[in-house]
Order: sequence, then structure tokens, then C-alpha cells
Amino acid sequence: MRIAIIGDSPCHLCNAACCKQNGHEYAAILRGNEIRKFAAFSVDARIATDDGRTVIEKVLPYQDGRCQFLGPDDRCAIYDDRPAACRAFQCIGHFNAGGIGRHGRFLQQNPTVLRLLETL
Repeated sequence: MRIAIIGDSPCHLCNAACCKQNGHEYAAILRGNEIRKFAAFSVDARIATDDGRTVIEKVLPYQDGRCQFLGPDDRCAIYDDRPAACRAFQCIGHFNAGGIGRHGRFLQQNPTVLRLLETL
């Protein structure tokens, strides 16, 4: 039985599930200099914090259920300049996140990605 996956995400095998609407209302939260850099493409979003507050954040919204920078080939059109939130995301971090077989929300809502990870 596989308990965890060691190494980087197998992004080259994926179908860009992290760039398609999968339970989130926005594609990425912008931070620091990214707010200015992506200003023409961003919107304000109300986001609930863990302590019950609501904050306004600049985000990249989905367009027709996809990140606006996701090309028709399911590849990122701004890969070298993508936001830090995109750079930091790895689906393997959600694999068995809550114990064996208790995957994080992303993998629960993306069974294709979960099956891919289970075969590695």
C-alpha cells in the first residue's frame, strides 16, 4: 500500500486539473508585486479566514471554468511568469493529507488526478 509520494508532482502527466475550476471560486490569489503585475486580469474576492474574518484579496478569476492563462492545449501560457500560488501548488501535498486514504479536498474533487497519483 502506498502511503505517500516522494518527489515532485508529475505535472507532465496531468490534465491541468489545478488550472480548472475544481471547488475554488478563483484560479490564484495574488501577492506582493503580482497584484500590480496582473492588475488588468485580476478582481477582488471576499475570502473567509480560519478565524472567521472576511478579507478582500486580489485574485485571478476563472473564465469559463479555466484559468484565463491556460491555453487550449492545457498548458500555462505564462508558465515562466505564473503567480507564486501556482508555483507552490503540488497535488502530491494533498495525497493522504489526513491519513491513509483521506486525501485533501483537491484530490477528492479530482478523481482523475488521484488515480494518476495512485499509479505512481
